[in-house]
Amino acid sequence: MTSKTPSPRRNLEPLCATAADLYEPAAREQIGRVLETWLAANQATPFELLHRPDLIRKLEASSRDLQHAFQKIAVPLALARSASVHEVIRGLHAVADQAIGRMLREEKQGLLAKVDLGSFADACASAEPEFGYRLAAGVAAYMAAAETWDGKVQRLLDLVVAAPADGPARALALAVLEPALEDLCGSEPGLAQLIGADLELGCFLLGMVRLAHGGAIDAIIAVHPTLQQLVAPLPAPGARLARHLENDDFSNLRLALSRRVLADLDTKRRLHPGSALGEIAAVRGLAVALTAASGPLLPAEDVAEAILQRSERLVEPNFVNTLLHEQNGLVAGLDALLTVLESVTGDANRRRAVRFVEAAVLTPQFKPDLLNAAGGAVGALQVLARAYRRLGRAGAGVVGTQDLLDGIGQAGGAINQEGGVIADLAGGMTAKGKKLAALLAMANGETAPPGPAARHAADALRKLSASENQAAG
Repeated sequence: MTSKTPSPRRNLEPLCATAADLYEPAAREQIGRVLETWLAANQATPFELLHRPDLIRKLEASSRDLQHAFQKIAVPLALARSASVHEVIRGLHAVADQAIGRMLREEKQGLLAKVDLGSFADACASAEPEFGYRLAAGVAAYMAAAETWDGKVQRLLDLVVAAPADGPARALALAVLEPALEDLCGSEPGLAQLIGADLELGCFLLGMVRLAHGGAIDAIIAVHPTLQQLVAPLPAPGARLARHLENDDFSNLRLALSRRVLADLDTKRRLHPGSALGEIAAVRGLAVALTAASGPLLPAEDVAEAILQRSERLVEPNFVNTLLHEQNGLVAGLDALLTVLESVTGDANRRRAVRFVEAAVLTPQFKPDLLNAAGGAVGALQVLARAYRRLGRAGAGVVGTQDLLDGIGQAGGAINQEGGVIADLAGGMTAKGKKLAALLAMANGETAPPGPAARHAADALRKLSASENQAAG
């Protein structure tokens, strides 16, 4: 029996149908990926490759690199479109030949712009329809004079300063410079010049948020201790670019940086490879910074989803085991588990975090281990009181939290009874004023967890107050 459903028509159109498509952000990003090694070796960006005849000739001469790049694109594209790899490569060749032919032809005819700081503003005043393309070639040639990635960044920022102050000429200048800056920010060496080299991923991502969202993030950093521990000063080129981005000169670049932060946050790479607590701090710091930066260029729902995905990794058993292994003793381990609970988002992640705390607390060995770790019953009650408060706040609304709180309260009652803490305090030789203050702190859940111990302290407080009143009467 044959199917009556017609076969889908094969889409044999190349990824880029015309040479003009090569200059779009998605195509430049693709060029950057498939030619990453070649571009790095030639210290160039996709923007420069598309606008510099010398690089084009060099790539043409390296036919193996070019053919390999075509194959990287063609194989998945052919599978997706039910076409042959040969057909797709032929289409890509046609588009590339069109772009190469145009650039070399205009170079030969002397039509490409020549740019320097003194002439850039005047050059941007041209009203010729094709001049944006030719001006971009001049910008690429100006970048080529730099011997380092830092030099490329500085030269582009110098052109931003030299651009016309307003009007259509400024719009043209920014439209030409923005793709060049986007591709520099899309390359690892270029971005390192703007944010800093050899940074851990969490610090690096925070640097990107600062670069894209400027003053708003700096204001948050100034009052947020977690962010202050993560932040590294932006290098001079990054600080310069951040000022221009804050002036809304390059909204597409800000959008690209914001998207990259979310994309990198959604990987499995550790934000702070050397420390599990550092990893948690990085997640919390980025959550604060990204939430502050959220808006049209960084939708709040995208930020929430990215933080949710990172939260899942904080409650994976392997991560929790690593976290506990890094802690020095039971008290530090309990504090670390509560920090996880305080840091994750999403109902499922919070439930898993509560279960990890439960597994640590509701075991027969917990009470003797706690007494030993805390140096006795008084210290153990204080640890439980702190844990109770943190769990009550962070675990509010999570299934299982109340049962766990009750368990902590019962543990506190047993430790108090077996250790005779309140009995010793109420009947000791301590001054009555200090006794009253100590019992009040326990009754209020400050130095003992709510439950039997706190109630016992409240009863002892009432009796002691009553006896004091009778003596005074």
